[in-house]
Amino acid sequence: MLKDKVFHKGDLVKLDVAKCFTENQGGSLPYPLSNYANDERGTVQARRPVTPEETRDWYNSDASKGMNDAGESRLPPQSVSVALHKESLYTVLRGRASVRLSYGNKTPGLVGLLDTRDGQAIYVKRNLIIHA
Repeated sequence: MLKDKVFHKGDLVKLDVAKCFTENQGGSLPYPLSNYANDERGTVQARRPVTPEETRDWYNSDASKGMNDAGESRLPPQSVSVALHKESLYTVLRGRASVRLSYGNKTPGLVGLLDTRDGQAIYVKRNLIIHA
């Protein structure tokens, strides 16, 4: 049982359907983890830090101009949302990760996975995945 909670670099993992989805989608949750659209699609939202190129592009876009509703200058995003699919397998890059995904402190309790679509490291809570 402890083996399911320890992840090492190179392990193949997948989403734990019981912890991520409602009973209607084959899981054990009474309500969706995030929202019903993700639940019906069979996806869970993970995060990845933005690249320097994405930050530079943001500063060159109209989204960075002006002030926000509080009258403060706008700040660039620190992370991007990435969808993990329940049918997909992922490779572990880091078994224990603590990554800065917002302007606050680092987010603990994450595992780093390889996003095979663009080769980036994505991060999701360790309790949401199991060994494949």
